[in-house]
Amino acid sequence: MKRLAWLDYMKFIAMFLVVIYHTPPRYDTAHEVALFNMGAPVFFFAAGYLFNIARQKDFFTFLRHRARQLLVPYTTFFVIFYALWLVVGRRMAGPEEMTIDTLTPVWQFVQGTPDVVLGPFWFLAALFTMQVIYYPIRKYLSGYWPLVAALLLSLSLFILPDVPYFRYWNLDRALLYMPLYALGNCCHPLVDKFDFSSVGRSLLWLLLATVGLGFLIVAPLTIDRAVAYVLAPEAVILVLPLYTAICKWLEQLNVGSSIARNVAITGITYLALQNYLIGVIKMLVTKFAGPNILDDNILMKVSIAIVVMIILYPLALFIDRYLPWLLGKSRKA
Repeated sequence: MKRLAWLDYMKFIAMFLVVIYHTPPRYDTAHEVALFNMGAPVFFFAAGYLFNIARQKDFFTFLRHRARQLLVPYTTFFVIFYALWLVVGRRMAGPEEMTIDTLTPVWQFVQGTPDVVLGPFWFLAALFTMQVIYYPIRKYLSGYWPLVAALLLSLSLFILPDVPYFRYWNLDRALLYMPLYALGNCCHPLVDKFDFSSVGRSLLWLLLATVGLGFLIVAPLTIDRAVAYVLAPEAVILVLPLYTAICKWLEQLNVGSSIARNVAITGITYLALQNYLIGVIKMLVTKFAGPNILDDNILMKVSIAIVVMIILYPLALFIDRYLPWLLGKSRKA
């Protein structure tokens, strides 16, 4: 399949927003909700766009392929960071971390909820679960029906019981964000129209994005947070036409395309390492500039995120080229 530069730009922007979201100071506001939903969930849309069921021999072949691409890095990075957590991480994190039982990260790893050691990898667990569920939907439904089914599964979170096993392998998040995956996968003719080819389209995408972002920002402050949470993916869908059109415009400009491509290719490494690098930079900044330097300092937040993206760039490329087994890749790939 020909590499699509606009998808690389989309993944680059989404990754940058993920890093900004994880960078202190963290705000308990609706703006953080909007920032999160413009980051990680967009990757589900991109993954769905690239999924082609016609290229899959059968379900078990597909399962092995996804396990190699997702569960291998999920396992290798966990083993590395769990060992580091046992040796130095717990003490560096502070007294609260020392109260966590030694085996808690292991149980979280097995359950697909690696919160303590590798929190951002909830995305890999959710994506794997989502694809396992979505495969038969796409196999037996055609046209836009997979999107309808995904929307119904997502909205079913309103009535499904709030029990712990829905968190196993991030089943709740897999169901929640499945409409984004389905939109990317079964709506290629529609997605192909997400561009600035006419003034009418451009204004429509801007209007939809305004409504979507407005909901993400205002809803958590005005309605029940659980309701806002379940409806967030639908709001993201409203923003995606403008998001995609901007990425296609960047593709035409061809600015920094190789950088965007490399970040897209090494996205899992970025996801694994960014929190730890953010933590190191945070300690250095507060040590030399004072503990209050990050308080309500949005400029510092964005600056640290940029530094993290820059530092991780050569490291992620090094791992992709010389340690591909960490990512479930062969040296040839």
